[in-house]
Amino acid sequence: MDQLLFPGFSLSEAGRLYARRFEERSRNLGLDFGQSRALIVLAENEGVTQQRLSELTAIASTWLVRTLDRLEVMGLAERRPHLADRRARSLAVTEDAKQVLPLLWNIVGETLREALTGLPTKEIAILAKALHRVIANLSALDRPTATDSVKAHASMATPTKSQKMR
Repeated sequence: MDQLLFPGFSLSEAGRLYARRFEERSRNLGLDFGQSRALIVLAENEGVTQQRLSELTAIASTWLVRTLDRLEVMGLAERRPHLADRRARSLAVTEDAKQVLPLLWNIVGETLREALTGLPTKEIAILAKALHRVIANLSALDRPTATDSVKAHASMATPTKSQKMR
């Protein structure tokens, strides 16, 4: 059977295997893949609301509430009163989270290096561009803020200058 006929299955399998490998590494931190993703994106976007973090992470609101509850219990995230809207909460990482984040970025890097072993730099760039396009295409059909998901994925795939310096 030709694998190219079923690229959606391949994308799903790659994501599942990446998340499983990531979680093997993050287990000693007590964080699963979704919690790690939420924490990393939150650290890059402190002060956002839960709704905005849901958009940036592509984590459904109901799942994100549970994820944030768990991160709060762990002392890694906190909900604060939102300055402009009394009904909303502003999200932030804690000082404890700032100690964990470099470890998470190392796990991201190690897992990504494993996943991309044997691919030349040019092919990695093509893969990243193609994945961003797939995400944008599917996100555009799913919700009006399609570019947010692409930006969140791009920020996780490409460490910022401060992350490279760690």
